[in-house]
Amino acid sequence: MARATLVRAAVLALAAVATLAAAAAAPASACSCAVAPPFLDAVAAGTHVVDVEVVETVFLPHPIKVQHKDAVWSARLLTSYKGCAPPTIRLASGANSALCGVRLTVGVRYVFVLGAPNGDGNYRVSACGTFRRWADLRYRDQRALRKMRPHYCPTSPL
Repeated sequence: MARATLVRAAVLALAAVATLAAAAAAPASACSCAVAPPFLDAVAAGTHVVDVEVVETVFLPHPIKVQHKDAVWSARLLTSYKGCAPPTIRLASGANSALCGVRLTVGVRYVFVLGAPNGDGNYRVSACGTFRRWADLRYRDQRALRKMRPHYCPTSPL
C-alpha cells in the first residue's frame, strides 16, 4: 500500500513539473490594456469617431510567422461623428492578439474612436482601442450616436 502511494505521489509530482515547464515554454502575451472607459465617454473624449463598413481585407498576415506586419482592411465611411475622414479609410492592426491585434470582418459595420492616421494613411485599431460592432452597441449608445450631428467635412476643390 505504501508503494502505491509513493508511485502516485511521484506521478503527480512529474505531472506538476511538466505543467510548469510547458507554461514556462509558452510565449507570453505582450498585450496589456488599461481599463477602458465607458463607450460614450470614449466617444466624447475622442478626436475621430466614425461609423464604417469593412469592405475588403487588404492584407492578413499569418499570426505567428509574420508578426512584423500589420493586418490591413479597407472600410467605407458611413458617418463621421467627430473629425474628418476620407470616404474610404484603411484600418491597420497587429498581426496577432499578443500584439493587441484584432480581426475585423468584411461586411460588418463598426463604430471606431480613432487617433490620427499614421504615415501610410492607415488608422490604427487594437484590442486596447475603443470600437464596437454596430449590432453589438447598446440601444442607448446607438441612440446617442444618432443624436450627434454628423461632422461636416468640406471637400477640397478639384
